[in-house]
Amino acid sequence: MPVLLLLLGLAVFAYFFWRSRTTSLTRDCRWRQHRSEDLWRCSACGAEHKGMDEPNTCLRQ
Repeated sequence: MPVLLLLLGLAVFAYFFWRSRTTSLTRDCRWRQHRSEDLWRCSACGAEHKGMDEPNTCLRQ
């Protein structure tokens, strides 16, 4: 029984760790990729980010 509880605890911890790494901190931002310009642009606030990876933080100034 203690082994099952330990496995359950590890599974819950792994899920929250995975979830925190895959979610972004840009709740208000709506990022749209413009591939021809190699640019990400937020349709909510107008912030811009160069590169092919979607931003993980809000870039509003």
